[in-house]
Amino acid sequence: MGGHAKARGAAAALGVLGLLCAVLGAVMIALLPSLIEQQVLKNVRIHPSSLSFNMWKDIPVPFYLSVYFFNVLNPDKVLKGEKPQVQELGPYVYREFRHKTNITFHDNDTVSFLEYRSYQFQPAKSRGSESDYVVVPNILVMSASMMMEDRPMSLKLMMTLAFTTLGQRAFMNRTVGEIMWGYDDPLMSLINKYFPGMFPFNGKFGLFAELNNSDSGLFTVFTGVKNFSRIHLVDKWNGLSKVHEAHLQGVGGI
Repeated sequence: MGGHAKARGAAAALGVLGLLCAVLGAVMIALLPSLIEQQVLKNVRIHPSSLSFNMWKDIPVPFYLSVYFFNVLNPDKVLKGEKPQVQELGPYVYREFRHKTNITFHDNDTVSFLEYRSYQFQPAKSRGSESDYVVVPNILVMSASMMMEDRPMSLKLMMTLAFTTLGQRAFMNRTVGEIMWGYDDPLMSLINKYFPGMFPFNGKFGLFAELNNSDSGLFTVFTGVKNFSRIHLVDKWNGLSKVHEAHLQGVGGI
């Protein structure tokens, strides 16, 4: 009889334990999604205490820029009206680095910052080097010629004389590094002197000369601390308000 009593007691204890586990499981199933959501919201908001803050500040994800050039093989014949023959060169691959500075938090749930971008050449991922020479159309000459179309004939003659004096031609033979990041050109200096504001360049001329080691302006975005639904939405840019409420692409986000 004593053995049966012990067995019944053990069965009852197991039943109670099972019931408690079931109740606890039901409570966890009900509360766990909410707890996980709270932790996620806490750690993706823009705040020094969040786990993602350092990733937002200095984006660790590698971005790569692949550039191809078409080397013109018959520039002299092209000037005579023949079709250009080109050779594809590249890719020339650059890794883009992004980091934010001047980070300032405000009382209205926003944060202001400057994001700088820099590019580093990746020889292992590239087919060629930045010292490769490429024959391409002379962008400065072509742009200046187009801008002279509606100008007085006297200015056109002056520009033609300048082209001849400075040795400017319709095609140029430059290195990849010069075309990408800039080179000194006397024509640029002349245009900026007599026609200020014609080109948005003041120093060296290059396709990406103004992008390397530069910022995109002062952004002010919502942190999501007080209102998560507005996280990363742009409030102001360079002091201008009423910016369209769209997610900040590639600047405010991770």
